Amino acid sequence: MRNIIKLTAIATALSVVAAPIMAEARPAKRVVKVCRKSSGTAGLIAGGAGGAVLGHALGGGALGIAAGAVGGAFGGRAIDRSLTAKKRCHFEEVRRR
Repeated sequence: MRNIIKLTAIATALSVVAAPIMAEARPAKRVVKVCRKSSGTAGLIAGGAGGAVLGHALGGGALGIAAGAVGGAFGGRAIDRSLTAKKRCHFEEVRRR
């Protein structure tokens, strides 16, 4: 009976001592992927201007210019955002809390 009590006391003491050591064993920093979202403004402006010129050449009049500008703006924005998509993400080390 005394041996069981001694063994229990030793096991409890070891677990209390080992718990803080195990808690500190994980790394203080971790790596996360950080991405920023591009607005696509440059593509929007360039596509709108190009679309307006093309709309004037093809359809002429105010309606052709407006339709070309709107279509070109949406297309230019989509192209700008897709071309720079890979350049917007990077990895950072952050501290654990």
